[in-house]
Amino acid sequence: MPPRPLVKKITKSAKKTKSSNLNAVKSTKTSWSKKQKDRQENKALKAYAIELKEADAARKREKRERAIEQQAKREENERKASVVQPIKNAHKLKNLSKKQLKNIKKV
Repeated sequence: MPPRPLVKKITKSAKKTKSSNLNAVKSTKTSWSKKQKDRQENKALKAYAIELKEADAARKREKRERAIEQQAKREENERKASVVQPIKNAHKLKNLSKKQLKNIKKV
């Protein structure tokens, strides 16, 4: 920076580039080969994104199926391990309350 003048008014600094260079702007049009290259890159990116989504969906589907299998196995094991006491007298069922009837499972 140049030294500050004694006067309060700050003068404009000298231009460092030629004005003729300012007008030299690159064209806004892109070449055909660049367009083709960009299209191929976009296509590859989309294919990769689809592949990732499919892999994620497959992983979630396998996880869900495994959880269902585990739940069924757990219920089966509970059924095997439970102590069953058969009710032979049907009259007892009529005297039970609603809470007690909820606990009874038909086998």
